Amino acid sequence: MKHLIYLSLFLLTATSFGQNTGLIVGKIMDNELNNAPLVLANVSVKGTAINSNTDLTGMFIIENLEAGDYTLVCSFAGYETQEIKVHVDALKPAEVKLSLAASTISLSELALLTSVTQKDDKSAAVLN
Repeated sequence: MKHLIYLSLFLLTATSFGQNTGLIVGKIMDNELNNAPLVLANVSVKGTAINSNTDLTGMFIIENLEAGDYTLVCSFAGYETQEIKVHVDALKPAEVKLSLAASTISLSELALLTSVTQKDDKSAAVLN
C-alpha cells in the first residue's frame, strides 16, 4: 500500500510538469563578415514582452511558448531588423538560422543628420 501511494504521488508530479510548451532555438549570423556570429543581438517575439539575446556563438533560446505561430523580430545596432515567422510545436523545438545585413544610409540622410547635429551644437554653445 505504501508503494502505491508513492507511485501515485510520482505520477501526479510527473504529469504536472509535463506541460504543452515549446521552444525556439536559433543562431543569428553577420552577413557582412562571412557569417560570423552576432553577439548580443536582440530576438523578441512580436506582440509580447518575451525576448532573448544571443550569446558568444550567436545562439539564442526562447522557452515556454504555447504551441502556435509566432513572429520573431531580430535586431542589432547598425544592422537591418528582420522579422521571421516560426511555428512552435510542443514536441519538437523550432530551429531558426538567420543572417543580418548591415543597414545602409544615403548621403542625403547623412547630410541631414550632420546639419541637425551642427545646429544643436551651436545652440548649446550659445546657451553656455
